[in-house]
Formats: sequence, structure tokens, C-alpha cells
Amino acid sequence: MKDRIEIRGCRNYDELLKVVRLCDAAFEKTPFEYFERHILKDATLSPEDTRILIVDNEIVSSVQVFPRTMYLNGGKIDFGGIGNVATYPAKRKFGYAELVMNDAINYMKEQEFKFSLLTTTINKYYDKFSFETLNRELIEINKVSPNFNKSIRKFNRVNDFGVVKNIYEYYNRDGIGPLFRDIKYWEAQFDFCGEDENLFLVFETTNSVEGYIRAVRENDKIKILEFAAVNDYLQIFKSLIESLCYQTGINDFEMFLSESEKQKLQLKNYISKIDSDLMILLFENRLTELQKRELTKYNNINYWLSDFF
Repeated sequence: MKDRIEIRGCRNYDELLKVVRLCDAAFEKTPFEYFERHILKDATLSPEDTRILIVDNEIVSSVQVFPRTMYLNGGKIDFGGIGNVATYPAKRKFGYAELVMNDAINYMKEQEFKFSLLTTTINKYYDKFSFETLNRELIEINKVSPNFNKSIRKFNRVNDFGVVKNIYEYYNRDGIGPLFRDIKYWEAQFDFCGEDENLFLVFETTNSVEGYIRAVRENDKIKILEFAAVNDYLQIFKSLIESLCYQTGINDFEMFLSESEKQKLQLKNYISKIDSDLMILLFENRLTELQKRELTKYNNINYWLSDFF
């Protein structure tokens, strides 16, 4: 007897919770709370954005679609992120993931998104869906000297949010890749991004915040999730990472550095390597030729890790 297969979006919280359990079973090295954050705590998502494949009344495969808006050369463009592509281990090799992935692509087209982005280490699998690999530069800044700076303190969400939001917009609005963030998205991101609150620092002079950095510890390095400032970009950046070094005792840092970020920061003395984890799917006839070139050019997208899906 043939399996009864249904493909659709989730309908309620209980089904989303089942997807959390599915992802936890599918990715043994990723903690349960990671999927809780991204599936249950992102208030910008509707249940329908989590696509599921059901076999005989059991959810066995899922794909999550993240509706997002990106800055692109002073304008804004809507796209769909793809994440949490998962199938129960015992249900693999039946083609279920491919079926629900195709459903997610059709869903994004129905939402009139212009393109889709995902990160992966199995690029060849997503080639079959016409995703293309985007090469970016992952840089290492080593042997940072620790330094205490009285102008740097921990971010206070109540008092600092408004100015940090404005700094983010000022720093990113003319770029290619940073996400447009309204208040609803900002509040959701605080819940789902999984940052270390102690490593969200602001640079303040004469009672005015002029820059900030967000980071997490990862093994023996500090991974920079996001940086923005309103002036003296390089000096503020250096001061912030030196303060992170002083606070954590870790003096090796890692971040993605796009071509536009290189021009802004004028950073020197770093090691770079090519990262090919980011992939893009351009939906036909929805982008201008210029937009296509800008999105696919080498190391052109500046996508902050705090927005990771």
C-alpha cells in the first residue's frame, strides 16, 4: 500500500513543536534550544512558513522559509531564507526532503520573493534546485591586544535600543546584503539569534553611543556577529575588539568581511580564506540584470551572522 503523503505549512504551535523535535533528531550535534529559538521564538514567522511533509499522519521532513527584506544599494528587496531542512534519519533516501524543498520554493514564489538564500556544507545537493554558490571571505584577526576602555560598556536594551537601531540603519542602508530591520524584526532577533549578551558592547563618548559590536565565543575564537558605527569606523572597531579581548581573555577573532566592509573599515593585518557555504536561487524575471550582478559578484554580500537562519 502506498504511503499517504501530504505537503503543506504548519497549522499550529503543536506542529511547530514536532518540527523542533524532528530537527533535533536530524542534527545530533546541534542543541535542542537552537531549533527552539529559530522555530518557536521568531515572531516574524507564521506557522505556514514552516513547510512539512507528512507520511501517514507523521511529520517526517521539514523546510523553514524565513521572509526577509534586504538592503540593496539604497533600496530594499524581499527574499526568502531557507533553513532547518531536516528529515528523520530512518525516513531518509525516500526523496522526502526533495519534495518538501520544491514545495518551499513554490511557496516563496507565491509570496513574490525575488530570490532565496541558504547556508550549507552540501552545496552539490542544492545544485539540483538551481541554487548557485556565492563565495565570501572569512577573515581571522589574530593576536589582538587586550585593552580596557572606559568608553565601552555592555549594551542596555532599555536605554540603548533606539540609538543602536539608528546606527545600524545609518551604517547598512546603502549596502548590499544587510537586512532591513523594523522594530518587530529587531525584537524577534533578540530572541532567536543566540548571541552572548555580555559580548554586545557599545562605544560611548559624552553620553552618545557612536558604535557597537555583537559577538559569541566559538571554540578558542570570538566570532563577530555584527558591527556598526557612525564615524571613525576603524578606530571604534579596534577599540571594541580590544575590549572583547580584555573581557574574555581570547585574542583571536573571526568575521565575514565583504568588499564594501573592507572599504569602510580599511582593516589591515588579517588572514582571509574563501567560504562557499552561502548559496542563492534567483527567481526568473524578478530581478534586474544589475541586481543579479550585485547579488552574485564575488564577496559582495554583507550578511551579518546575527541574522542567520
